[in-house]
Amino acid sequence: MAHPLLDLGDIQGDVLIGLQKNAERFVFFKIVDTPSFKWLVKQHIIRRITSAQQVKHREFAIQQRRKQSQRSAGAYHGLNLGLTKDGITQLIGAGRPRLDPSFERGADHQATIEFLHDPASSAWLKEFVSDRIDGAFLVTGASKALVTFRCNELLRLLGASIKVVYSETGNTRPGTKRGYEHFGFRDGISQPGIRGLTRRSNPGERPDQGLPGQDLIWPGEFVFGYPGQDPFDPVKEGPPPHMAVPWLRNGSYMVFRRLEQKVPEFRKFVVDRAARLGMDSELLAARMVGRWKSGAPLELAPLRDNPVLGRDDKRNNDFDYGEDPFQRKCPYAAHIRKVYTRDDAPGGEAEAQTHRIVRAGIPFGPEVTPGETKTSHSRGLMFVCYQTSIERQFEFIQRSHANDADFVPGKVRPGSYAPVTPGFDPIIGQAAGNGVRQMDEPFPNYPAGSRRTTLEMPDQFGVLTAAGYFLMPSITALRTVLT
Repeated sequence: MAHPLLDLGDIQGDVLIGLQKNAERFVFFKIVDTPSFKWLVKQHIIRRITSAQQVKHREFAIQQRRKQSQRSAGAYHGLNLGLTKDGITQLIGAGRPRLDPSFERGADHQATIEFLHDPASSAWLKEFVSDRIDGAFLVTGASKALVTFRCNELLRLLGASIKVVYSETGNTRPGTKRGYEHFGFRDGISQPGIRGLTRRSNPGERPDQGLPGQDLIWPGEFVFGYPGQDPFDPVKEGPPPHMAVPWLRNGSYMVFRRLEQKVPEFRKFVVDRAARLGMDSELLAARMVGRWKSGAPLELAPLRDNPVLGRDDKRNNDFDYGEDPFQRKCPYAAHIRKVYTRDDAPGGEAEAQTHRIVRAGIPFGPEVTPGETKTSHSRGLMFVCYQTSIERQFEFIQRSHANDADFVPGKVRPGSYAPVTPGFDPIIGQAAGNGVRQMDEPFPNYPAGSRRTTLEMPDQFGVLTAAGYFLMPSITALRTVLT
């Protein structure tokens, strides 16, 4: 099967591979002087934009250093630029073509908030909602100091053409916690592979996978101008996504969500509820997520953690849910089973692959301090994902999977075949009006058993405090139509 030829030199670097980063500054801005901004971007900024081709070369260099046991990964810095609907209007004019309906509505629109059960924008960070946001710069580097230096240089170049509405720096967690989010779980394991980009580890036996279990997805799901998924066949090439205008080619939509994690409260909740259920607290946390903190999946390690498995990239994602139809190993509502259903989707794996996203977020905030039993320092995840349809990909996952207590539908109890309501995703699921959420079967009936238990969750452990929808245009579009 022929793979598409990707124009990596024209695609922004964070979209498919992800900018290399130990720190990342998100600079949300308003365009104050449009002619000046366009001229300055064309003269100074576009040549500084990091492409996916550059990111790919850097990734190769990093892998080579690791093979030679060199500790330094290189002091790479990156720059990408996204624009909101308002930003595009500022650059092109009010008569511009209309793009993705969700993008045009915006993350802060009341309809979007109600659709996703998000907190009202009045409860978001005051600075973030203090003015119109036209765009966002993503500035990445090896350290906070380097990112701050690059950011100051960027703002000096743009001068009075923009006003910074809000900015914040995320950073990877220190030492051995790198690669883990603040609740303590290894993150980023189940990223999709990209046809035409991701190397196949076993092309003879598994030609449609990168690493074992990492299905290769047609790039049109994430970047405009390429074939997408066939909704009836997980492998076949499907039609490319609709492009409202030709200059969308090599562009992508970015969803940004600042999720504040209530880490002390999460830890206390897990310990308290585990005691009530008569089970180990680490097992309860794993059943809420679908993986142990090491990254080992419950489908392969249902009762005890297996850190060796969790570290093994050739094993820790190589599973499906078809052999666990009664949630004996992994609850139907577990976070990873909700957001990526694999072969458990109502329409099978082919349907599941039409709702994939590429994630590129980063933690923010300090580590939990000794004695911090209630969150007193803001910390969490700068969630970022890329797709060509916000509605069919990110919003569908949040609304129709994580927030839907009835998803996955059609599940039954073993023996009695009584219907099951799986419950909400415990990690990112949101009930209307911030209502109480429930999750079915937190206590495992593995390998057998019929004990009925329910986990009631009165509070959110991850709270949305800012959000935005952005177009990450191609470098060509930035150089021509947009400036």
